[in-house]
Amino acid sequence: MISNELVKELRERSGISVMECKWALEEANGDIDGAVAILDRKFGGMASQKSSRELNAGIVDSYIHSNGKIGVLLSLHSETDFVSRNPAFRELAHEISLHIAAMNPRFRSIEDIPADVAQQYETDIRNEVAKLDKSKDIADQIVEGKLESQLGEIALLSQPFVKDPTKTVRNLVEEAVGKFGENIQVGKFVRYQI
Repeated sequence: MISNELVKELRERSGISVMECKWALEEANGDIDGAVAILDRKFGGMASQKSSRELNAGIVDSYIHSNGKIGVLLSLHSETDFVSRNPAFRELAHEISLHIAAMNPRFRSIEDIPADVAQQYETDIRNEVAKLDKSKDIADQIVEGKLESQLGEIALLSQPFVKDPTKTVRNLVEEAVGKFGENIQVGKFVRYQI
């Protein structure tokens, strides 16, 4: 079985989706360099384009809901102060804070979900799918699809953006990266509710 840490490392190196990274690691029998080569062949060298730019700037944004019962603190990171002082960057941070207040994600990304939490989700799904009386291959596909979907529901970057469900929060951040030409990443966040 491929560990979540190994999948996370490959995901950070490649920028490819978690499920593709897991598949590549399985194909490479857990060898991360072999998995990178597999992803390079499949995605035309995209896996080797890891962003190595350091995030040395950013802001902390806060959002308090109008009823005063929900609050969010979020750190959004950029490479330079020039970008972090930009009003559009600050607006992005505030939009993500608003999303966190509305959707209550538990983790930043699927890769950040602790192994024991992911394992519990997988166990619950496997027990549910076992009742369907499907072949092992079909059952495994169902489990994989449901697991990715359910983990995506609790991970901020995988959630559909509350103001535009046609894009995820990750898409929102990627659009900002394209707009500013800098690496931008969501840092830590905390949501309080009374």
